[in-house]
Order: sequence, then C-alpha cells, then structure tokens
Amino acid sequence: MEFKKNSLLLAPMAGITEPVFRGICREFGADIVVSEMVSAEGILYGSKATIGLIMFDEVQRPTGIQLFGGNPEHLARAASFVESKVSPDFIDLNAGCPVQKVVKKNGGSSLLRDITHFGRIVRSMVDAVSTPVTVKIRSGLHKFQWIDVEFALMAQDCGAAAITLHPRSQSMMFSGHSFWERIAEVKKAVSIPVIGNGDICTASDALEMFDQTGCDCIMIGRGVYGNPWLFRQIKDALSERPVQEVDIRYRLTVALDHLERYRSVYKDSVAGRDMKKHAAWYCKGVPNAAVLRNTIFRCSSAEELRSILLQALESVT
Repeated sequence: MEFKKNSLLLAPMAGITEPVFRGICREFGADIVVSEMVSAEGILYGSKATIGLIMFDEVQRPTGIQLFGGNPEHLARAASFVESKVSPDFIDLNAGCPVQKVVKKNGGSSLLRDITHFGRIVRSMVDAVSTPVTVKIRSGLHKFQWIDVEFALMAQDCGAAAITLHPRSQSMMFSGHSFWERIAEVKKAVSIPVIGNGDICTASDALEMFDQTGCDCIMIGRGVYGNPWLFRQIKDALSERPVQEVDIRYRLTVALDHLERYRSVYKDSVAGRDMKKHAAWYCKGVPNAAVLRNTIFRCSSAEELRSILLQALESVT
C-alpha cells in the first residue's frame, strides 16, 4: 500500500463511513477510504454486526479497516482475522478517538496514556499480518501537553507504515481549531508518511494544511458531512483548476441519489432512520433549512424522507 503524495483520505467515522457513503466519496475523488472503527473484541466474540463493518466492495479499493481496543494480543488476532477475511489494503489502529464509550474500554486516545503499552500494541499487530499497519493518534491527552512526536516515533519504530495525526488533545474533543503546527512537528520527526487530519472544510483549507505542515496526505472527516464533493474541489485546487461550487439543486439531487443507494443496500426501515442525518447535512443553504431539517427528523420512513427531499428540490427555482 502506497500513500502517494497529496492523496485524500476519507476518515473512519462511526455510523457514517459505511460502504454506501464510502462509494460516494470515492466517486467524488477520495483516493483512499477507511471503514467505521471496528471493535477488536467484537471480532473475537464473533459478533455478526461487528464483522459486517469490515466488509467492502472491491471497487472501493484502496480501503483500510480501522480497529480499536486495548489488548495487544486481541488486536493482533483481530488484525489477522481481518486480513484473512477481506484482505484490506491496510489496517489502522485507532489511538485517537476521544469518545468516552471507547476510552473507557481502554481504546482510542486512552492508548496515549502509556507509550510502552502503545508500542506493544503496534508491534503485535505488525507482527501478526503482512498487510501494512497504520496508526491514527491525537496530539495528547491534555491541551498543550503534546506527546504526538514521541508516539509517532514509537509507531514508526514498531513498524507502522504511516501515521495520521489529529492535532487536538483528548480533552478538547472536537472543540476549537486543531493545532496544525503539531502535524509539521511530527512530519519533521518521522520518515514514514504523515497524514494530516482536522478542520478541512474547504479546498483552501486543504491547500493551507499541505503548505503549512508539509504533510504527505490529508484525511477528511466532518468536513464531508453533506459535502462529499469536497474531495473533487480539493483536487481541482491542487491542479490549479477552477473549483466547481455546487448549488442547492445539486446538493438535493445528490441527497436523493444517496438515499436511493442506501435503500438498495439496507432495509427501508434502516434507511429511513440512518439517512436522516445525511439528508439534514445536505440541506445546508436550502431556504428555510431549519424548518426543513426539523421535518426531516420527524419523518418516519425512507419513502417519506424521499418525498420531503423531492418537495424541497421542486421548490428551488
């Protein structure tokens, strides 16, 4: 697996980066996509729902599968299972998620509490598989108490193929602006590819991150909520082409297409529930967007959601 210069990655996001959305982002220009974060313990327990999270369509390659957990042996076994089951292009260790339900299980950014234990996990995963292992970290547990360089060097020494840095602390959650200068510090410290992550909402944001940090690639998460064409816009900017803006009709047309794709893969009851958040995000800029979002969240079926979006589209002149 090669992380080519200026590659754009779709971040792993629970409840968001399932196969349908990953496919849409690939079509809009994402070079690499990553699964929702997957519990190593769930895999070892044989949970059908958990194992379902690692499945992907071959046309979506290169695809990474992200694992979370806190036990080196269990993560190694889970990585081996993932490799044998789906042969992803890389396996990513989540050492950055700040959400309490992950942290309290000794996963995510809780791994930043003990660098020796962190190194043991990375080494165990690297030794268990032939697939490249990457690591995603935050800059530290507490704001301004940065430990990203130390942990990035440990990941490199233990065989990681690349490091993704979200330069906030665990305590910051998603508040404030991320500290991009931390990405630059990590880039100077390691020789493996560094993937910058955090606060990329426009094409100009991406250009600034590349310029300010020297990172090799960029990973985008919340910036593509209702905005998957951001990947295409960034590629246009990188190639010095005019960045194509989208109008309201286009946003709603993509929303309807996303809904129909989701319905073709999942049950209508699931689509009616899961697509509400996506539909609400797509409605940014639509006249009376607050009222429209309220209507969306009150609807009770996928067909009703489709009707709401169609009505919104028809009302746009």
